[in-house]
Amino acid sequence: RLGIPALVHEESTAGFCARDAVQLPQAIGLAATWNRELLGAVATHIRSEMVAVGARQSLAPVLDVARDPRWGRVEETYGEDPVLAGELGTAYVRGLQNTTGTARSGLAAGVVATGKHFVGYGLADGGLNHGPVQLGPRELREVFAEPFAAAIRDAGLASVMNSYSSVDGVPCAGSRSFLTDLLRGELGLIGTVVAAYFAVDLLRTHHRVAPTK
Repeated sequence: RLGIPALVHEESTAGFCARDAVQLPQAIGLAATWNRELLGAVATHIRSEMVAVGARQSLAPVLDVARDPRWGRVEETYGEDPVLAGELGTAYVRGLQNTTGTARSGLAAGVVATGKHFVGYGLADGGLNHGPVQLGPRELREVFAEPFAAAIRDAGLASVMNSYSSVDGVPCAGSRSFLTDLLRGELGLIGTVVAAYFAVDLLRTHHRVAPTK
């Protein structure tokens, strides 16, 4: 009715996650190469496979900074350093989105990259997935938001996924301060914000900040 097309999304952190697609080392292994050109080539190949089957949005790269090795998603990240994560994440976004620099004109033949999970997801208490995050505003910006800032600034990142967690008691999925003021206002995202699969309903069942759906 509104003329908005369906947008098929897939996973591709370590290769297009589909039967017969090329599978690659996990992101933490790719990060160990410190090789921007390699990450660009990896993402370019992933783009070719996704476009071939009509998938035009990828739920990657994971731009979380991993500071607790107990966290069960460390292998999806580029590690503990925000500069490295930003550099490699930027290269991945350029390859996937078929862009040069910050220009997004190549997206017509590219795949929308989705940086995730905004923000601070890799610092959950006890390394527990979905666990609360205790994080001050300076470290949040300088460390945990920096890879997202780099991908937006230097590669025209077109989509971001919110975190499941709360930061300083505020659930990211329902936060204007994180998703609008910080992400769009300070970091300059022009594009979509997509929910992690159950993030909206978790505002009701997990964070308990909403009484009903």
